[in-house]
Amino acid sequence: MLDRTARVESRCVRPVFVNGDRVVIRWIFDFTFKDGSAMHMEELAWQRWEDERIAQEEFFYDPVQMKPV
Repeated sequence: MLDRTARVESRCVRPVFVNGDRVVIRWIFDFTFKDGSAMHMEELAWQRWEDERIAQEEFFYDPVQMKPV
């Protein structure tokens, strides 16, 4: 997907939820593709941390958002 992307803007929506070594972050992405089309996407990232590093990560999003606008 990034190969056909001309520009991507991302922002973290606060608050970030932390419970011990588990973290949930809400992200918003705005993609502009090389063909001029665009896509707005929101996702939740679930992370498990070990020693200051992400040990495991999963992403949750509605795939309907993947349709270019």
